[in-house]
This record gives sequence, structure tokens and C-alpha cells, in this order.
Amino acid sequence: MKKYLNYFIFRYALTYFLLSLICIITAIIPEFFLFFIGIELLIYTYVLHKKNRLKETDFFMQCFIILFLAMALTISLILSNGYLSSPYWNIYYAAGFPFLLFFGLASLSRNYAIVFIAPLIITVGHLMMIYAFTKPKISVKNLVIKGLCFVLLCSTSFYIYHNSPSRKYKGGHDFEYMGGYSTTDLSPFYVYNPNHQLVELSVPSTFTIEKETDMPTLDGAEACYPVYSAIAKAVYKDIDKIEEDYTLTEDYLDNNTNGKIVTFTNTSVGYSRLIQGEVDMFFGAKPSQSQLEEAKEAGVEFEYTPIGQEAFIFFVNTNNPVSNLSSNQIRSIYHGDITHWNEVGGNNQEILAFQRPERSGSQAMMTYFMGDVSLKEPLQYEYVSGMTGIISQTAEYNGEDDAIGYTFKYFLEGLHQEQNVKILSIDGVEPTAENIKSKTYPLSTYLYCVTLKSNEKENVQKLKDYLLSPQGQYIIEQTGYCSLSNS
Repeated sequence: MKKYLNYFIFRYALTYFLLSLICIITAIIPEFFLFFIGIELLIYTYVLHKKNRLKETDFFMQCFIILFLAMALTISLILSNGYLSSPYWNIYYAAGFPFLLFFGLASLSRNYAIVFIAPLIITVGHLMMIYAFTKPKISVKNLVIKGLCFVLLCSTSFYIYHNSPSRKYKGGHDFEYMGGYSTTDLSPFYVYNPNHQLVELSVPSTFTIEKETDMPTLDGAEACYPVYSAIAKAVYKDIDKIEEDYTLTEDYLDNNTNGKIVTFTNTSVGYSRLIQGEVDMFFGAKPSQSQLEEAKEAGVEFEYTPIGQEAFIFFVNTNNPVSNLSSNQIRSIYHGDITHWNEVGGNNQEILAFQRPERSGSQAMMTYFMGDVSLKEPLQYEYVSGMTGIISQTAEYNGEDDAIGYTFKYFLEGLHQEQNVKILSIDGVEPTAENIKSKTYPLSTYLYCVTLKSNEKENVQKLKDYLLSPQGQYIIEQTGYCSLSNS
């Protein structure tokens, strides 16, 4: 026992810590650390051999060190469920404390794969050097047992990590379009796109704003961009030329609002811009609680104008036999009381209940729907962002057979957000246009134009009136929403 303790202190803790000091000069490219420390270990082991301080027992003690590290790695992965930001990783950091300096510097370079496998690579490499110099007599049975234990631990770790939510589910914030604000290519709805897909009137607009300075600035949710872009195209004179010219200016690149008057920064940022007075009108769902608090702190109040009708929907993979859920069943699923599909008439599979980011319109609607029933902790994924390290975000629906997600109907169907999914009926009612207009569908809701009560611009009120006019309702309905009319 004393020999193992001495080896742990002097050959593991002290030696690897001193050798790892080299990582200071290889911090920018931590992969070099493995190469340099490998050379140092080779020299160090050779010197010990020449001084007759390298014994056969060192081989078995080194095996113990390797299994110790592999066990700590596996335990950390099991307890953390694969999330690299979990505090349970302190178990592995404690076991690999001789490499703490390297852990810290390598984390700054965001190369976490090197962080976790480097100690094992180094200790296994050192084991091979010890074997080469000492040629220990080891039974095949002993070698096989230790080797199988190591392989089992490493395989378990690999499996847990690559099948954990942190790796398995795609993220909701790695947006590809609109300067990182959108999951959807909205370019077909640019007012200056000559091949745009915007709804157009067959007759001149009954309301026109001719001066650029009199045009209310617009922003909104992804699914609403085709609506307010079409409204601006119909009402704002020469808006196509105004916006196209703006794309050639430095302000367009610096502001990242995807437009000068017809802007887009999504629900989360759009509400903040409305609160700060950067835009006059926001199109989308009602704000989240945090957005309401943000408005209260800024001393402003929202004014909501329903301009269309919409459905909040839940959807599953087409292979899922479940086609209907009750409102109470959905609340129980998202609260965590119902955890398997066979509890609601489906297969014996665990339910993966995906949520949306907190400040998104659909998450705000989900919170309203849940009422007094709390939402369980959402599925998370992790990504590395700049020099800030590991960031955890709410995961998005990713099309698995046992998953369920939610959004607004137009976002799913009009913008083709998901493939191979089916929309569930709620309480036995499908979200058809007729059921939405008649409010028969229990999660019928409104598309809102949101303004500040303090905004007294004349054209803001006139544009809201136009949205409720026959022409405005025509554009809204032809885009894919339901008009306010019950006919």
C-alpha cells in the first residue's frame, strides 16, 4: 500500500504536474502539449531506467493510475448526463489534478476533446514506455482483465457522451440566416427582391405613406416577416428602393437589423427594440414574462392590436401512432407527470418533450397555456461560443420518433420548419382554418401588432387601422394566417 501511495504522490501527482508546466508555452495550440510531454516522459523514463529506479511494479502501479482516471471520467459522465458544464466534472478534474494547469489553458482554446482525453493518452503512453524499459512479467489473465476494464470504462464514457442530450439534440441558437437571428431563409420576402413571394394587391392600396420619414419602423417574429413585409410593400411608397439602397451602406452591416424600415431581429431582440423605441411596431405573439418585466423597468406599456388569427399547435413524428392529446395530458407531459408514450396510447418509449427559448413567442404562449402548472426543466444542448467556453441552450425538436414539439401553425406549415411531422388534434379538435376562426380549436390565438401606448405617431395608428381594413385582412389571410372575419 505504501508503494502505491508513494507512486501516486511522486510519480503521478508531482511528476505530471511538473511536466505539464510545458503547457504554458503551448496554450494556443494544446495539441502540441501531447507531443512535448511525450518527449519529456520518454526522457524521464529513460533516466529512471538508467539509474535503476524503474521497477516492474511501476507497470502495475501505472495500470492502477490509468484505471483510476478512466473510472473518474466514467463517473463524471454518468452523473453529469454528458453535460460538460455540469459541476460533476469536478470529480474528473480532482482525479486529474496534476493536469489542472493544462485543463485551464486548453479550455480557453475551446478544445474540450483534448482536455478530457489528454490525461488518458499521456498515462497510457507512459505505461507503454515503462513496459518497454522494464519488460515486466505479467500473466495473460491479469493483462486481459485490466485491458477489458479499461476498454469497458472508455466505451461507456464514449457512449454516454455521444448519446447525451448535450450532443444528441441540435441547438436552437445556431441560426443560419438574417445575421444569425433566423432559422429560416427569409430572402423570398424581402421587399426589394425582384422575385419575392409577398402577397400583392390587385388594386392600389387605400392607404399610402409617401415620405420615408413618416414610415413607421417594423420588426417582428420570423413567421410574421412575410406579413409585415407585404404590408410595407403595399403601403410604403418606393420601399423596395429604400431598403435596397440601405443594403449598400455601412449602417446596414453595423446595425445588423436586416433593414432600415422593414427590419427583422426576431421576437427576443425585437421586443427589446420596441421597448427602447428603436421600432414603432412589433408583429408576433404576446411577450414573455421577462419581456413584460423589461418593459416595466423601462417605464413603458404595450398596446396589443389583434390583426389575425392563428393556432398554437403541438406536433410529433409521422411514425408516432398518437394523433390526439387532451390539454391536461399535454400539461402533464410538460410538467413531467407523464413520461412515456404508452401512458397516452402510444408506444413504450420515453417522451422527449422539447421546449423553445424563454423569450421566444411560442415559449411565451406555452407558458400561458400551462397556466399554474409549471414547466419541467427543458432539454438542453451545449455548444462552444467564442472565448466564453461551454454554453447551454434550450434544445430544439429534432425529428425523433419519440419527440414532441410546439410552435405556431404558420411557422410550421407556411415556412416549412419541420419535415416528417404531423400536427396533433387537441381535445379531439384539429387546427383547421374553420376551427381556428370559430375558436373551436382550444389553442386558437391571435397574431398581434404590438406598439407602445406612449407612441403617438399619426401613421402608427393609421397603419394599425389599415391592418384591420379589408385590404390588410386580405394580405394577412393570403399570407397564410386566418383573418379576423368569421366568414
